[in-house]
Amino acid sequence: MARFFLTDQNVIGEKVRITGEDAHHITRVLRLQAGDHVEVAFGSGEIGIVELTSVKSDGVEGDVVQRFRSYQEPPIRLRLYQGLAKGDKMDFVIQKAVELGVKEIVPFTSQYTVVKLEASAAEKRLRRWQRIADEAAKQCLRAELPVVRPLISFEQVLADLKEGPKDELVLLPYEHEEKQGIKSVPTGEWGAVSIIIGPEGGFHPAEVEAARENGAKVVSLGPRILRTETAGLVALSLVGYRWGDLG
Repeated sequence: MARFFLTDQNVIGEKVRITGEDAHHITRVLRLQAGDHVEVAFGSGEIGIVELTSVKSDGVEGDVVQRFRSYQEPPIRLRLYQGLAKGDKMDFVIQKAVELGVKEIVPFTSQYTVVKLEASAAEKRLRRWQRIADEAAKQCLRAELPVVRPLISFEQVLADLKEGPKDELVLLPYEHEEKQGIKSVPTGEWGAVSIIIGPEGGFHPAEVEAARENGAKVVSLGPRILRTETAGLVALSLVGYRWGDLG
């Protein structure tokens, strides 16, 4: 059953209205009719079954006939800080990170970032990345739409760490870390885990130390050097296995 994401503006009591590209998908692609059913996600972790009552290309209406809590969202809040990468690598990372349960993706630039984006280009990329995240969330039946944040600097990442909640674990995988891996991080009762992945050029040692001073735990992902588009997905998988719902 197809799943569509709603905002509060689309819901009045037990009646919903679906517009835009989703309405086009229902009418022109799925060719559903009044009496058919679709799933909707309310953005709160709750899912609804909607019976369609009116199917038009400019808007689809229906009644919520069943509500239930979703099991597709991880028990911890996952955030990925991803160093800006070249080409379509960011597209790949965003798509797969959403499949692995991430709720927030924050692209950033640092000292060894190769890609340079003007403000207009960064805004265009952001719209593309959010669209990729939305499509991935629908494909893997997420109950909430993950958010891709605007591009920030590494200094802003550090500022985020200072203001983060007390129950947040921050991990920074680093190829020169030899002692501590994710499996050696104390279990704790973490409500959120943030992972910071460097760009193709990696991190400058001073950046790693600055992150450590601001509460990040520097960890190894193993003896092999991983590409930037691989490292975040490996880290998310390990975190999902240890503290989340993978495996």
